[in-house]
Amino acid sequence: MSKSSKYWKDRFAKLESASNRYGRETYAQIEPAFDSAQRQIEKEINAWYARYAFNNKISIEEARKQLTSKELEELRWDVKEYIQYGQQNAIDQSWMKQLENASARVHINRLEALKLRTQQMAEVAFGNELDCIDAMARRVYTEDYYHSIFEVQRGFGMGWEIGQIDERKLDKLISKPWTADNKTFKDRVWTKKAEMISNLHTQLTRTCVLGKAPDEAIKEMSKFVNKDIKNAKYAAGRLVMTEQAYFHSVAQKDAFEELDVEEFEIVATLDSHTSDICQAMDGIHKPMKEYEIGVTAPPFHVFCRSVTVPYFDDNYTERAARDEEGNTYYVPGDMTYKEWKNSMVDGDTKGLTNGGNRGIISIGSMASRTMANGMRKSELHILTDTEIELLKEDIKAIQADETIFRFNKGDITGYSDEYDIIFVRGNVLPETNSLHPRDLMSSRAVLAHEYYGHRAYRNTKLDKGSWNDEFRASYMAAKNAPNLSDEDRIYLILDALERAKEKGVSIKHNDFIRGVLYGK
Repeated sequence: MSKSSKYWKDRFAKLESASNRYGRETYAQIEPAFDSAQRQIEKEINAWYARYAFNNKISIEEARKQLTSKELEELRWDVKEYIQYGQQNAIDQSWMKQLENASARVHINRLEALKLRTQQMAEVAFGNELDCIDAMARRVYTEDYYHSIFEVQRGFGMGWEIGQIDERKLDKLISKPWTADNKTFKDRVWTKKAEMISNLHTQLTRTCVLGKAPDEAIKEMSKFVNKDIKNAKYAAGRLVMTEQAYFHSVAQKDAFEELDVEEFEIVATLDSHTSDICQAMDGIHKPMKEYEIGVTAPPFHVFCRSVTVPYFDDNYTERAARDEEGNTYYVPGDMTYKEWKNSMVDGDTKGLTNGGNRGIISIGSMASRTMANGMRKSELHILTDTEIELLKEDIKAIQADETIFRFNKGDITGYSDEYDIIFVRGNVLPETNSLHPRDLMSSRAVLAHEYYGHRAYRNTKLDKGSWNDEFRASYMAAKNAPNLSDEDRIYLILDALERAKEKGVSIKHNDFIRGVLYGK
C-alpha cells in the first residue's frame, strides 16, 4: 500500500536536511584555512616591511632590489617546504611548476619573494577548498542515492538488490559541468584563486609605488587582505551549498530512475526566506523524463532549499512487480539504513524473507515504541557531545537509569522491549517551527515518554506503537516523571489526546488531565 504524500515529503525533507548539514560541515572545514591564510599573509607583509623599510618608507626601487645571497637561501628553504607540501597535498601543478622554477633562479627581487610567499598561503587555502568540495560531492551523491532508495523501499515494505555505485561513473559526474556557463566547481575555485592572487599582487606593487610609510602601508594592506579573504569565504560558502544542492538533486534523480519512479514532485521549504521561484514551483509534479536540474528540479538558485520527492499513484507497487525481474525481499519498517545497505547494496541477503519476483507485498511495519509521526529534528542529525551532555542532565533530572540509554544508536529515538534499551537519535530534539505538541515537547519530556511510558509498561498486552500504547506512554510520563516543567506535562497530555484524536477516539478529561491543562 502506498504511503501518503505527507509521508514522502517528511522523509525526503529530512534527507535534504541531512545533506544540507554535510554542506555546512564542509564550509566549517574550509573557513579556518582562509582565516589561517589571512594571518600568514599579514605576517609576511609585516615582516617584509620591517626588514626593508628605509627612512620610514619603502619605494618601488627598494622593493625591486635583488635578494642577498643569504635572503635567497632563506627563500629557497621556504620554497622547498612549499614544494614538499604540494607533493603531499596535491596542490595545483601550475603553481608547483612556478615553485620549481623559483628554486632554480639565482636572481629574485624582494617584491617577487613576498609575492611568492603570500601566494603560497592562498594556494593552500584554495587547494583545501577544492579538496573539501570534492569529498563533499562524493559523499552527498553516495549517501543521498542510497538513502533515497532505502526510504522508498522501506516505505513500500519491499526491496531488491541494487548494487554499488560505479566509481568511474561518479568520477565523470564530479567532473561534468552542469551550470549554464559550463563551469565545474573546480573551475570556479581556480578562477576565484587567480582573481584573489592577482588583486593581492597588484595591491602590493601599488603600495610600493606610492611609497607610503610602513605603518600606513601595513594598515592598508591588512584592510585589503581582510576584504579579499572575506570575499573568498563568501564565494566558498555559496559554492559549497550550491554544489551540495546539485549533487543531492542528481543523486535523487538517479535513485528515482533505479526504482522506476515515473513522476517527481517539488517541495519547497516555505518560510519568510523562500524565493519567488521556489514558491511558484512548490507542489508541481512532473514526469521523470522532464527532470532537469536548475530548470524543473532544484537547485533553482544559490542556497536553494527545495527538494524533490517521489510522486506515486496507487498502483506503483503493481507496476514495479510487473516490470522488474529478480528477487524481492520484505523491508520491515524498523529496518535500519545500515542493515538495508548491508543487504541490498553489499549483497548479504541472509536472514531476509524472500517475497518472490517483486510480488505485491502486504506486510505491516514491525512495530516499535517511538515518538513516531512527529516532525521533530531529523533522526539523521548526529547528536553533538554538547547535546549529549545536556540530554544526560535531563536523564538525571527525571531519575532514570542512565545505563539503558544509547546515543546516536538505532534508527530513531525509541524504546526496545527486546533489549531493554532506549535509543536516542537526533529526533529527541524539538522542532520549534511546528505547532504540534509532539514536535514542541522538550527533550526531557521525550525521554520521560520513553522511560516512564514505555519502559515502565514493557511486555504488556498493548500492541507496540499502537495509539493506546503511545497514549499511555505520554499520559504516564506526565503523571509520574519527576522534575518536569508545567509546559512539559502540558505537551505530554496534549500529545496523548492527539494520539486518541488521530484514531477517532474521544477521551473524557479526568481530574489529572484537567489539572495539567487548566490548573484545576
